[in-house]
Amino acid sequence: MKPETLNQILEENVLSKESKEKLSSLYANISAKEFSDLLDEQGNQYVEFVQEGGGVWGSALVGYLYGLEIFGIRFLKVAGTSAGAINTMLIAAYKTKEEAKSEVIKDILFNWNFSDFMDGKSYVKTTIHSILNNKNFIKINAIIAAILMLILVIAPFAVSSETTLRAKLLFLIPIIPIIIAFLYFRKLYNDLKKANSGLNPGNTFMTQMKDVLDSFGIRTVAALNEKFAKQGKDLNLNYRYGNGNQYYDIALKSIEEIRTNNKEHIDEIRYKIFYEGAVNNEYYKKDPFYSLKSEYTVITTDINAKIKVELPTMANLYWSEEELKHISPAEFVRASMSVPFFFEPFQKQINKNDTSVKYAWKFWMNTRQEDINPVGVFIDGGSISNFPIDLFHSTDIFYPRMPLFGVQLTSDSDILSEKGKTSEQILKSPLSFAGNIISTLKGFNDKTFLTKHTFYHLFSIQTVNCGTSSWLNFFMKKEEKEELFNRGFVAALDFLNNFDWQKYKCERMMLSMKEKKILKEEDTKTVG
Repeated sequence: MKPETLNQILEENVLSKESKEKLSSLYANISAKEFSDLLDEQGNQYVEFVQEGGGVWGSALVGYLYGLEIFGIRFLKVAGTSAGAINTMLIAAYKTKEEAKSEVIKDILFNWNFSDFMDGKSYVKTTIHSILNNKNFIKINAIIAAILMLILVIAPFAVSSETTLRAKLLFLIPIIPIIIAFLYFRKLYNDLKKANSGLNPGNTFMTQMKDVLDSFGIRTVAALNEKFAKQGKDLNLNYRYGNGNQYYDIALKSIEEIRTNNKEHIDEIRYKIFYEGAVNNEYYKKDPFYSLKSEYTVITTDINAKIKVELPTMANLYWSEEELKHISPAEFVRASMSVPFFFEPFQKQINKNDTSVKYAWKFWMNTRQEDINPVGVFIDGGSISNFPIDLFHSTDIFYPRMPLFGVQLTSDSDILSEKGKTSEQILKSPLSFAGNIISTLKGFNDKTFLTKHTFYHLFSIQTVNCGTSSWLNFFMKKEEKEELFNRGFVAALDFLNNFDWQKYKCERMMLSMKEKKILKEEDTKTVG
């Protein structure tokens, strides 16, 4: 980053005093660092980027994105769920990969009135607003209801009754609030039933997302795929050390260095087979950009097929090739952010007679045409995979040319709960027991992957603490969005300041060699 660019950024009104001080203190160190070996003609460095879902915490993701972009980091592969899916789609759709995206995305999110997305019944919006703006709303109303019921129960005994009929009527009074509560919850249940078990249709979000993509000139999935999905030399990138044999030569030399430095842990037979395969790899020898490609992925969950769905990779399970030439990519995002019960599930009728659909079901699900599901029913991708970093993990890696960056979102309450509980706290009640079961199952796919591959927590992932805010606070004010933006921005600066590209490459290659059992498991238990 040039000094004049730094001065312009320090004039930004959206940046807090803390953010500006952090940027000023870390500017020189971060500017001098390398983050990737893939560059464009402007000197931007390319990475893979995965963003966790988190409802209205998406402003923190944009702040993180801004922190990366001002230091010339750009994105070859992007993926995300829910709020991460919104950012992923906007990154892929806006202009070219060489141009910064965060300023535009920030303006879009800051101008959106999130409460408009709650387009269901007015009483639902009012109730949710009351709950979100008063943490003790349910507790206070429960106490009031209990006191009222107590008064109504005592009243028949405290008030004298001149006739038997009056006495009976007094004893019937406590039933009235019970009937009112029953009628309210019956109405809520019926409304949910009529609205496909969602309090909000989600149409307003879909419309606004579609309008934004239309303004970028992206009106169809096919158009976005053609624009963003490139590979090999069509990416117009350069290898840091030259576009000839340099990548091949450096890879072989680095692999040998890893063997020398870890000789006592190496299975020599497996290493010999691996190294000979690398030496004879003519693809990388002739083309340092072999197997490179750009892609975007949003995650959703199909509760009919009971699978995690990667879009657009698995789109033909639901949309024919012809349909993809006409539908907006906003449908993918709408499918990804369908928070159960809060939004209606997104539905897609499936044409089982279409050739591309039949092939996809055979390829992905090994399903015959007559057994293809009639419809896809999508809920929030976070129910299975809220942080899909496993998408870009490869066991068959020649030598790292770019890193994989990931950003996760948390809060003060999440941090507190992660410290662990006593068995008494977990089993305090059936509700607490059920809650712990659900939180364990949610995102189990991601947790399993990250537990097995500790490398990513050590070298790739930064967590943004969103403080005391709620990820479902659709009534968030601009000031709260700006605070989240700054939290993400500061977290990005800390990550870049600590990142070591040379060490990343070495450790990532060691992980790959461990997965191929070249590095002995019993000798390198902490590697990976």
